Amino acid sequence: MLSPRSQRHKEVKDSLQATPHPVWVEDMLESLADQWKAAVYTPPIAQTMTEPVDQEMWKGLLREFFCVVEAFPKYMGLSLAKTTYGQSPRDSLVRDWLIGNIRVEALHVRWYLDWAAWHGHSTSDITSHRPSPEIASLFEWLWSVSYRGSLAEAVGAVNYAIEGVIGECSRVVLPSFTKLYGEGSKSLTWLAAHANYDDAHPREALEIVKLATTSAEEIRRVHSSISRSLELFEKAFRACSVPHRGS
Repeated sequence: MLSPRSQRHKEVKDSLQATPHPVWVEDMLESLADQWKAAVYTPPIAQTMTEPVDQEMWKGLLREFFCVVEAFPKYMGLSLAKTTYGQSPRDSLVRDWLIGNIRVEALHVRWYLDWAAWHGHSTSDITSHRPSPEIASLFEWLWSVSYRGSLAEAVGAVNYAIEGVIGECSRVVLPSFTKLYGEGSKSLTWLAAHANYDDAHPREALEIVKLATTSAEEIRRVHSSISRSLELFEKAFRACSVPHRGS
């Protein structure tokens, strides 16, 4: 028998099953398709899919991106502050989804540090690092849209765009890292977790975006916020492919 908390989590997940997209979502996804692909298959990802893992490149990349990983539940906390309970249709569903996902994020920083440790990083190496301008731009944008944007803009930019791209990246490089670390290594936990569940989270996030988008002007802003996240994510990953950046 499920606990009340687990039962509510299941109810929320079941309530966010995929629904037919309105025309504006179909048009948006079509227009973003090339940008999405470019954000996933950046040089570090494409190289790791076909060649042995470049350990120095990934050592630098892991240190650079810690600030975004550490801030992820904070971004969602800012989105949570925009929700209501009983004031609009299905608003409690959105609230509970964010609370549940923030809880899921609790162990992600620890798993990320386990990954970075394999590449020779101490915790202080990671936590004290000042990211390069490209990664800092992504970090600041996600904070800004989460704080200043509407609920639909924030969930679109953070949970749909960034979680979606990270999930796809994780799935395509996981075999290479599994070969390097060995099956069952705790250094794989962060990658494996994102490869396994980040197909559901972006889909659920898109359902929330559909629920929370209420006007033509907001449709435009949601499209823009997702596009901006994809653009900055691609630039940040490309910056990490430059030799010795962040190492």
